[in-house]
Amino acid sequence: MTKTFTPNDVLRYLYKETSPVEKKQLEEAMLVHADLRDQYLQLTSIKEQLDQVQETPRKDTIQTILEYAKSQQTILS
Repeated sequence: MTKTFTPNDVLRYLYKETSPVEKKQLEEAMLVHADLRDQYLQLTSIKEQLDQVQETPRKDTIQTILEYAKSQQTILS
């Protein structure tokens, strides 16, 4: 019986969340089905781009957090 893989299965494979059996089945399916392989390559590219994103909070957000922490110190003291 041939298993049908979904984009979610490919995503789980990318993040190493598949069982050893499912991993092997998916790898074999990607060798045969170009559309499945293309999904994997697209998701790999997207993951690499997301891994490079670095967010920095605004200065006023940091200041608000510091002020809140300071106010909690005086309450607990």
